[in-house]
Amino acid sequence: MLCCLLPGLSMAQGYYNQENFGNRSILLTGNVTGSVDDLGLTFYNPSRLALIDEPNFTINAKAYQMRSAKIENVFGRSNKLTDSDFEGLPSLVAGTFKIGGSEKHKFAYSVLSRRKSSTDLGFTREIDETVLEEFDNIDRFIADLKLGDSETDEWFGLSWATKLKDNFSIGVSTFVSVYDYHGSYKLNYSRLDDASNVAVYDNEINFGQKSYGIFWKVGLAWQLSKFDLGLNIDLPYLEIHGDGELDFKEVLSGIGAGNDIFEYADWDDIDSGRKEPIGISFGAGLPIGKSKIHVKVDWHGQVSEYDRLVIPVIDDSGNVISFAFKEELRSVINFGLGAEIYLSPKVNFYLSAGTDYSPLVSNANIFDLIAKRNKDTNFDADYYHFGFGIQLEMSWAELVLGATYSTASTEFERPVDFPDPGIEIPNNDDPARITANRWRFILGLEIPIFGHKVEFK
Repeated sequence: MLCCLLPGLSMAQGYYNQENFGNRSILLTGNVTGSVDDLGLTFYNPSRLALIDEPNFTINAKAYQMRSAKIENVFGRSNKLTDSDFEGLPSLVAGTFKIGGSEKHKFAYSVLSRRKSSTDLGFTREIDETVLEEFDNIDRFIADLKLGDSETDEWFGLSWATKLKDNFSIGVSTFVSVYDYHGSYKLNYSRLDDASNVAVYDNEINFGQKSYGIFWKVGLAWQLSKFDLGLNIDLPYLEIHGDGELDFKEVLSGIGAGNDIFEYADWDDIDSGRKEPIGISFGAGLPIGKSKIHVKVDWHGQVSEYDRLVIPVIDDSGNVISFAFKEELRSVINFGLGAEIYLSPKVNFYLSAGTDYSPLVSNANIFDLIAKRNKDTNFDADYYHFGFGIQLEMSWAELVLGATYSTASTEFERPVDFPDPGIEIPNNDDPARITANRWRFILGLEIPIFGHKVEFK
């Protein structure tokens, strides 16, 4: 009953358009494959490097986000649970450099946080009498839940680009990925039945996955007389090394002879895997007077089911416990549109919207290990992203102010799993629902230094 309280911990895992980099690119929600004009191009389309005369050195320092989640029908009733936090955004540092005296070839380096999230949640609660009415023979029920999730994916990249014609260029970015994913769960409950018998249950699960590998991006860019075009290909992830770990404990006592449980396992260096599919993004920048429309379509291929962690079976005294920690991704197509609206020589306004459809057929997350062990608990929600902001040209600097808003909502089956024969779980035909919202705020400042601009975001 309690392990389903906060599934939003895993909702953003596996999506393709959750993070954006660069002042204007963030406000345009990443719809810049064919029109990116800052060093976010190392991520969006490296071929644009050859078409920009003097790309700026970029420091994407701390911007911030406010995230909230609301979960309804957790206990089979219409009650709601909410959670919110305020945290820093992923960052980007990028710059250009030369090799030899060649002007034909351009190079850039970049360091970016492709994914960076951390959540630690918990509460201690006595379940109220109105909820206990749904259970037979239970007078009091106290639960202590702690749930944690963290995921980081740091990219270290080098980019190269060259012009094949005056208006056509090609480029490649190579990123080394350092990926770290951890989840933890601790549930303790004590219950008192109507015969004054006390039962105690303790369940702890901790897992970790590390992966080191390479991402490649291959880009093409055209500057035509009336518009710009861009094509970017994300090659499948090449994993160089990966490993995983899992700790599991489950203890139940006080419910009568023959029904107690005592299970413990601790595995290090278990087999693991991480897969990311091929992706193709096509975009255009369409000038309309002094304004510009940015459009993007991206496709990501499917990934057949595989084991994120290969977890051994626990077979203790005939009590067999097996776990599934699998992932499978469907092919998805996303769309995005942005507008850069010219208001005056010193003021531009930005509006944008984009989809981030769920690729998840099955998703490896902590809830697979908590609730159904050999079944999948998937939170299959589609995200929608919106951005808006303003760019102000001043005599001494350029200022960018704005925000983005993301929202997703989905229903899911409550992963109710009591190993206690004294509790009869009532039927629940109504699924639980989670709604996730996220605001991101950006303040960007470009100041000329020695004839160049440095971006602070």
